[in-house]
Amino acid sequence: MVVLRAGLCPGLTEDIIQLLRDNGIRTVVDFVSSDLEDVAQKCSLSYKALVAVRRVLLAQFSAFPANGADLYEELKSSTAILPTGSPSLDQLLDSGLYTGEVMELMGAPGTGKTQVCLGIAARVSLGLKQHVLFLDSTGGFTASRLYQMLQAQTEDEEEQLEALQRVQVQRVFNIYEVLRALQELRDHLSQQVLSSVGPLKVVVLDSVSAVIYPLLGGRQSEGLALMMQLSRELKTLAREFSLAVVVTNQVTRDSSSGPLKPALGRSWSFVPSTRVLLESREGPWERSSTQRAASLAKSPRQPTGIQVELDIGNGDVLDPSLVTPTEGL
Repeated sequence: MVVLRAGLCPGLTEDIIQLLRDNGIRTVVDFVSSDLEDVAQKCSLSYKALVAVRRVLLAQFSAFPANGADLYEELKSSTAILPTGSPSLDQLLDSGLYTGEVMELMGAPGTGKTQVCLGIAARVSLGLKQHVLFLDSTGGFTASRLYQMLQAQTEDEEEQLEALQRVQVQRVFNIYEVLRALQELRDHLSQQVLSSVGPLKVVVLDSVSAVIYPLLGGRQSEGLALMMQLSRELKTLAREFSLAVVVTNQVTRDSSSGPLKPALGRSWSFVPSTRVLLESREGPWERSSTQRAASLAKSPRQPTGIQVELDIGNGDVLDPSLVTPTEGL
């Protein structure tokens, strides 16, 4: 369900949206399934204008059939595999990040989700000379840490500076700021307004749960509609512009002793094509340890349950090993 907002299509202004909301019409589905004659009378709006808006919304949001052969040819011509900067994580992901897909890193606070995202940004911006958009919803992005990662990969200061310039950071602290940033990105890409330092290949949203959790309280139906609108934006951007989208998510338990499972529920579970669970390997006596276990919880290419060891401190790689799939993921 996509929430109606100004700019969604021509003729849909803030005043019209407010009138529609006052009459219980909040989403695209609500609007296109309404009796427009009745809506025009109740809202004192032009019936002709409402019909024009509905025609545009139906064209924009309706699904059109495609055959498997065409989809396969499109996949071959548009998909690229991007290294993450960690050979063991690349192996877990079957060679790296795939463009056209959403990959989710999930884990408890302090398990290294942001560190892995920074590592991806460093590898793509320096090694591939591609552009990265980093949407920071928690204030966790640290430029100094990114700079350290770049220094570890090259001693050339000019290359380090150029790589930093390829990483654009945008602070987004609520769902509306995220949607606005994604819409601006779509407009720029549609108009081929690209950065002079290289084409955009990766979008990072750290974290998705931080902007969605506050919506899942009292008015849950509207919160779910916004969550699904965000999911649609992310998946459409990834597919239409051949981007690799990386999001981070929290984990939860049904009980104190239950297995870890990703937050945001079943509706969100269909959004990422791949899910990786990060867990700390620290003991109470070694809080400074940087060892993490990365487990594959969902993948269209690999069997779930594969696990690798990561060192988020210095990038050391340990051999991957198969483990029993984690229950409940």
